[in-house]
Amino acid sequence: MISIVTKWWYVPGREQEAVAALTDLVQQVRDGEPDTLMYCLHTADVTGSLPPPTPNEVIFLGAWTDRQAFEAHRKGKIFTDWLEKYLHLFVQNDGKLYVSAEFADRFAGFVRGAAVG
Repeated sequence: MISIVTKWWYVPGREQEAVAALTDLVQQVRDGEPDTLMYCLHTADVTGSLPPPTPNEVIFLGAWTDRQAFEAHRKGKIFTDWLEKYLHLFVQNDGKLYVSAEFADRFAGFVRGAAVG
């Protein structure tokens, strides 16, 4: 299994549109990508965070069966079509989504059933 933590930033003032678009993406990935094991999105909670994140930050926690499944997601029709439609809602660099990403190789842990949904 390969996991990733990424951060994106929505354009200030576009939070509601960005969250709605991302919620749609989650549904499409859940329904269409069985090798995506976890795909959780969060808006930043500035309170108590060190260092404090920017208020327009979106945090992804994702997991795939392997690196090949992640690449299939990243290059696949669901994500690329979604990105083409909604990229304008997010901070970009040279016309591409500005993102920070960190891959992780899980050695222990779990996701409780109540956390799924």
